[in-house]
Amino acid sequence: RALESGSPRVPAGSVRLLAPIADPEKVICVGLNYGDHCREQDARPPRQPVIFSKFPSAIAGPFDDIEHPDESSEVDWEVELAAVIGKKGRRIEESVAMEHVGGFTVANDVSARDWQLRNGRQWLLGKTFDTFCPLGPALVTKEAV
Repeated sequence: RALESGSPRVPAGSVRLLAPIADPEKVICVGLNYGDHCREQDARPPRQPVIFSKFPSAIAGPFDDIEHPDESSEVDWEVELAAVIGKKGRRIEESVAMEHVGGFTVANDVSARDWQLRNGRQWLLGKTFDTFCPLGPALVTKEAV
Protein backbone atom coordinates (compact mmCIF):
# COMPACT_ATOMS: atom_id res chain seq x y z
CA ARG A 1 0.00 0.00 0.00
CA ALA A 2 2.87 2.37 0.73
CA LEU A 3 4.30 1.95 -2.77
CA GLU A 4 0.89 2.37 -4.38
CA SER A 5 0.16 5.55 -2.41
CA GLY A 6 2.85 7.54 -4.21
CA SER A 7 3.84 9.08 -0.89
CA PRO A 8 7.47 10.04 -0.46
CA ARG A 9 9.80 7.22 0.43
CA VAL A 10 12.95 7.42 2.51
CA PRO A 11 16.11 6.07 0.85
CA ALA A 12 17.32 2.93 2.65
CA GLY A 13 20.81 4.41 3.04
CA SER A 14 19.47 7.30 5.09
CA VAL A 15 17.94 5.25 7.89
CA ARG A 16 19.27 2.89 10.53
CA LEU A 17 17.11 -0.15 11.14
CA LEU A 18 16.81 -1.03 14.80
CA ALA A 19 16.11 -4.43 16.28
CA PRO A 20 12.39 -5.24 15.97
CA ILE A 21 12.37 -5.93 19.72
CA ALA A 22 14.47 -3.30 21.48
CA ASP A 23 14.25 -3.97 25.20
CA PRO A 24 12.81 -7.39 26.05
CA GLU A 25 12.31 -8.48 29.61
CA LYS A 26 14.14 -11.74 28.90
CA VAL A 27 16.19 -13.35 26.16
CA ILE A 28 16.07 -17.12 26.60
CA CYS A 29 18.14 -19.29 24.29
CA VAL A 30 18.53 -23.00 23.58
CA GLY A 31 22.04 -24.25 22.93
CA LEU A 32 23.38 -27.28 21.10
CA ASN A 33 20.03 -27.57 19.37
CA TYR A 34 21.17 -29.24 16.15
CA GLY A 35 23.53 -32.08 15.28
CA ASP A 36 26.03 -30.20 13.10
CA HIS A 37 26.66 -27.68 15.87
CA CYS A 38 27.16 -30.43 18.45
CA ARG A 39 29.77 -32.05 16.17
CA GLU A 40 31.43 -28.69 15.55
CA GLN A 41 31.71 -28.15 19.32
CA ASP A 42 32.82 -31.77 19.88
CA ALA A 43 29.81 -32.21 22.17
CA ARG A 44 27.23 -34.94 22.43
CA PRO A 45 23.66 -33.92 21.72
CA PRO A 46 22.12 -33.14 25.11
CA ARG A 47 19.30 -35.26 26.53
CA GLN A 48 17.57 -32.15 27.81
CA PRO A 49 17.64 -28.67 26.22
CA VAL A 50 20.63 -26.54 27.23
CA ILE A 51 19.12 -23.23 28.29
CA PHE A 52 21.06 -19.98 28.59
CA SER A 53 20.19 -16.32 28.38
CA LYS A 54 21.49 -13.09 26.99
CA PHE A 55 21.17 -9.69 28.62
CA PRO A 56 18.99 -7.11 26.84
CA SER A 57 22.16 -5.01 26.36
CA ALA A 58 23.37 -7.70 23.94
CA ILE A 59 20.61 -6.77 21.47
CA ALA A 60 21.66 -4.78 18.43
CA GLY A 61 20.09 -3.84 15.13
CA PRO A 62 20.34 -6.21 12.18
CA PHE A 63 23.08 -4.21 10.43
CA ASP A 64 24.87 -2.76 13.46
CA ASP A 65 28.51 -3.51 14.06
CA ILE A 66 29.25 -6.28 16.54
CA GLU A 67 31.73 -4.97 19.08
CA HIS A 68 34.67 -7.34 19.42
CA PRO A 69 35.59 -7.47 23.13
CA ASP A 70 39.26 -7.06 24.05
CA GLU A 71 38.89 -10.12 26.30
CA SER A 72 38.38 -12.47 23.37
CA SER A 73 40.29 -13.59 20.32
CA GLU A 74 37.73 -16.23 19.27
CA VAL A 75 34.39 -14.64 18.41
CA ASP A 76 31.95 -16.98 16.66
CA TRP A 77 28.35 -16.67 15.47
CA GLU A 78 25.32 -18.73 14.57
CA VAL A 79 22.14 -17.67 12.79
CA GLU A 80 19.04 -18.61 14.76
CA LEU A 81 15.28 -18.36 14.44
CA ALA A 82 13.95 -16.26 17.34
CA ALA A 83 10.41 -16.72 18.58
CA VAL A 84 9.07 -13.49 20.05
CA ILE A 85 6.64 -14.09 22.87
CA GLY A 86 3.76 -11.65 22.71
CA LYS A 87 1.53 -12.91 25.52
CA LYS A 88 2.60 -13.60 29.08
CA GLY A 89 2.01 -16.93 30.71
CA ARG A 90 3.37 -19.58 33.03
CA ARG A 91 3.21 -23.36 32.89
CA ILE A 92 1.75 -23.15 29.40
CA GLU A 93 0.42 -26.36 27.93
CA GLU A 94 2.06 -27.42 24.68
CA SER A 95 -1.34 -27.46 22.95
CA VAL A 96 -1.74 -23.67 23.42
CA ALA A 97 1.89 -22.57 23.33
CA MET A 98 1.62 -20.94 19.88
CA GLU A 99 -1.10 -18.64 21.26
CA HIS A 100 1.71 -16.91 23.16
CA VAL A 101 4.01 -16.41 20.16
CA GLY A 102 3.73 -12.92 18.67
CA GLY A 103 6.00 -13.64 15.73
CA PHE A 104 9.47 -14.59 14.58
CA THR A 105 12.67 -12.80 13.64
CA VAL A 106 16.25 -13.63 12.75
CA ALA A 107 18.78 -13.65 15.58
CA ASN A 108 22.54 -13.76 15.37
CA ASP A 109 23.87 -15.66 18.40
CA VAL A 110 27.37 -14.26 18.83
CA SER A 111 29.77 -15.99 21.24
CA ALA A 112 33.23 -15.36 22.60
CA ARG A 113 34.14 -19.06 22.64
CA ASP A 114 37.48 -18.65 24.41
CA TRP A 115 35.94 -16.45 27.13
CA GLN A 116 33.15 -18.98 27.59
CA LEU A 117 35.51 -21.97 27.89
CA ARG A 118 38.11 -20.18 30.01
CA ASN A 119 35.49 -19.39 32.64
CA GLY A 120 34.19 -22.83 33.55
CA ARG A 121 32.11 -23.29 30.39
CA GLN A 122 29.65 -20.70 31.64
CA TRP A 123 27.75 -19.83 28.49
CA LEU A 124 26.38 -16.57 29.84
CA LEU A 125 29.88 -15.10 30.13
CA GLY A 126 30.75 -15.80 26.51
CA LYS A 127 27.41 -14.95 24.94
CA THR A 128 26.18 -11.74 26.48
CA PHE A 129 28.71 -9.04 25.64
CA ASP A 130 27.04 -5.88 24.35
CA THR A 131 25.96 -6.24 20.68
CA PHE A 132 26.18 -10.07 20.81
CA CYS A 133 22.52 -10.54 19.78
CA PRO A 134 21.66 -8.67 16.57
CA LEU A 135 17.97 -9.09 15.71
CA GLY A 136 15.93 -8.47 12.61
CA PRO A 137 15.47 -6.77 10.27
CA ALA A 138 11.77 -7.67 10.52
CA LEU A 139 9.31 -9.28 12.85
CA VAL A 140 7.16 -11.74 10.91
CA THR A 141 3.81 -12.73 12.35
CA LYS A 142 3.18 -16.40 13.00
CA GLU A 143 0.29 -16.27 10.55
CA ALA A 144 2.73 -15.29 7.79
CA VAL A 145 5.14 -18.16 8.49
